[in-house]
Amino acid sequence: MKKSVAWHLTQKEFISDQVFIKSIGIITFLLLITLGAFVYIPLPFTPIPMTLQTFFVLLSAAFLAKKDGAFVQSLYAGLGAMGLPIFSAAQGGLLKLFGPTGGYIVGFIAAVFALKQMLNYFSKKSLKLTFPQVVISMTTAMLVIYVCGGLWLAISLKFTFSQIIMLGIVPFIPGEVIKVLLASTIYYKSNERLKNIFQN
Repeated sequence: MKKSVAWHLTQKEFISDQVFIKSIGIITFLLLITLGAFVYIPLPFTPIPMTLQTFFVLLSAAFLAKKDGAFVQSLYAGLGAMGLPIFSAAQGGLLKLFGPTGGYIVGFIAAVFALKQMLNYFSKKSLKLTFPQVVISMTTAMLVIYVCGGLWLAISLKFTFSQIIMLGIVPFIPGEVIKVLLASTIYYKSNERLKNIFQN
């Protein structure tokens, strides 16, 4: 009987600790993605600014559990849609969400599933993830963000395919390559305990 009570108490403490750790992860990455929106460079020839957000989106997708990563991106989009000034240029509201950058924000959510799918695929193929496999996974997630962003540009601004490429993708390629490589390096170099701390 004593063992049973002790076991239940241990289980409750373990669950409580895990909920706390997951909450810390969610709050941390939500703040980082928000801060990333404030690090932006407006480009005069396109309605899409260059921001640091995608870097933190990739890291949150990699380090958090899939549902937690999707929750962070959904929470970010939801809070911004409610009017909190957490989108780029310290803006918020439905008009901003449904503006030119809205597709990229929705793409953040889809990127989580794409990245997790790729990492799980490679993890099943080999005993240990290689750096190229992590880069491919991160690149796939980044491409998903830009596909969603490009589709929304076509719908909202009636962009042609060439306009999507030249105004919604090409200007950002150098920066996104750097972010993918940096995010991949951080994730790959992290020890297994750090990789799994928010996912247990």
